[in-house]
Amino acid sequence: MVLVCGIHGVGKTQYCEMLSKKIKKNTYSASKLIVGAGKQNFPQKRVENIDLNQNLLIQKVRMMKSIGMDFILDGHLSLLDKNGVINLIDEKVIRVLEIDILIVLVEKPCIIQKNMLNRDGILWDEEFIEQFQQKEVNYARQLGEKLKLDYRIVTLSNKDNVYFGRSLVLPIKPTYVEKIFSGEKKYEFRKKICLKNIDKIYLYATSPIKKIVGEADVLEKSFMNKKNLWKDTQKWAGITEDFYEQYFQKQACAGAYKLGKTTRYENPLEIKALGINFVPQSYVYIDTL
Repeated sequence: MVLVCGIHGVGKTQYCEMLSKKIKKNTYSASKLIVGAGKQNFPQKRVENIDLNQNLLIQKVRMMKSIGMDFILDGHLSLLDKNGVINLIDEKVIRVLEIDILIVLVEKPCIIQKNMLNRDGILWDEEFIEQFQQKEVNYARQLGEKLKLDYRIVTLSNKDNVYFGRSLVLPIKPTYVEKIFSGEKKYEFRKKICLKNIDKIYLYATSPIKKIVGEADVLEKSFMNKKNLWKDTQKWAGITEDFYEQYFQKQACAGAYKLGKTTRYENPLEIKALGINFVPQSYVYIDTL
């Protein structure tokens, strides 16, 4: 799950809509999920009972995840209580939500002020907006480091800084690329798995093709005892158990990317088209915009 946060008026709705189209995941507003769970609206952006609302949000998100939904959540890391005091969301809530990627949006206080006035009829002082926004950003950094989250601070006024996700380029033998496209192979096994969260893999077919021939969504990644991994993946491994054992013979643990929707390119790309001037032996990260 991707959590896109930022203070009121920063522009989360528009950003989430762009992100939804780019990574093909639905987006949901935390406030609307809470209202749907039984809580009323929030006058003047103040919340009567922050803890109650976060519990309602957790219940709703858990229910959605239990039926296999993977989505973008438009939410907050800090909220105003009933007295207008800035409160940070409890760290436990962030842990329980099991966020894969945290994106924090920031904007110039004058722009946020204008957005709030035009949209909600609320006039906030620019100094208050700066204070509110700084708390959100500082907390995001703290959570990112402490919880080992893949997080980004995105300044919306800087169009070159808009972040939509992270991908990998993986070199794969053409035989296995074809099995991925056919659906026979839904797991790509690796001795080393990337540490950062990724949304997509670019499929670089090795010799004799030597081009990026398509892409695959990444549903999850695993690294565990190799016998347990084989039990979990053998149905859609696309390789024999003997080959699997030979590949991981010197390792106690093995890794795999679980692949989702695939797209075959009509016109395969040179690897230079992604700004890479070498063929990766293992993998290379790509920030997709």
